[in-house]
Amino acid sequence: MKQQGKSRKTLPVSLFLILCLLLSACPCLGDDGGLPADENIYYDGTYYYYDEPGSENSPAPVLLSLTHSCASTGVQLPAAFDPYTTSYLLTVASWVNRVSFTPVASDPSAAIEVDGSIIRSGSSTSYFKLDDQPRQVDIQVSNRYGSTRYTVFLQRRPSERRTRVSAGSVNRIYQSGNKWYIDADLGTVTYADGNLSTYLNKAKESYKYPCAANCVFYFGDIAAPIRAFSVYDFNSQYDPDGLYRFIYIEDEIVAVLPYSPDF
Repeated sequence: MKQQGKSRKTLPVSLFLILCLLLSACPCLGDDGGLPADENIYYDGTYYYYDEPGSENSPAPVLLSLTHSCASTGVQLPAAFDPYTTSYLLTVASWVNRVSFTPVASDPSAAIEVDGSIIRSGSSTSYFKLDDQPRQVDIQVSNRYGSTRYTVFLQRRPSERRTRVSAGSVNRIYQSGNKWYIDADLGTVTYADGNLSTYLNKAKESYKYPCAANCVFYFGDIAAPIRAFSVYDFNSQYDPDGLYRFIYIEDEIVAVLPYSPDF
């Protein structure tokens, strides 16, 4: 008597074994976007990196160089930048009012943070404004292996103002804005035996200098000079053909007195 119903077909044993072999040969897919499971693949949440075996011992990034924008007046201690020296003192001239830096990292993909602002390796920072108070600039370079922090202390040097003396004739005195200026034809004064001097003017040239707010003016004879009450008084009393000694600090006149060569 025949059994009723449909008969169930089964896979031959040989075909089943072949299918198992094919599946075992295929790599397992991981959960990171279909990348193969590999302990050397690093995922930072945005990008994938492949680390060579042993890269877990890679050192933290450093700066290969750190330059500044005050090459003409800047004095740095230590003078030469070293990637493994992380603290520096940079002094600049008293008249410098800003400075910027250009850091270059050992790892071009490393993040460089300068006082909270991120910049690319090899790019210049924004300018740091300077005044008479010292200030500190912090620079940190980092990647997935670690970070290195550098500190630069900034300071303007005391004024290098010097008192200088010249002699010559007054071409004119004029006012521009709230400043008074003297246009003078200055010559060469040579000193000998202390304060004895001789005067030489090879060519008529015009030099214009502002007068300090408290500049003092004298006119008349060198043996008995008369102090002017003000720049207005001096402007009406000075001798256009006479010689005067100009005393100034840097480029600002602080005193004008009658002058006569001694020999």
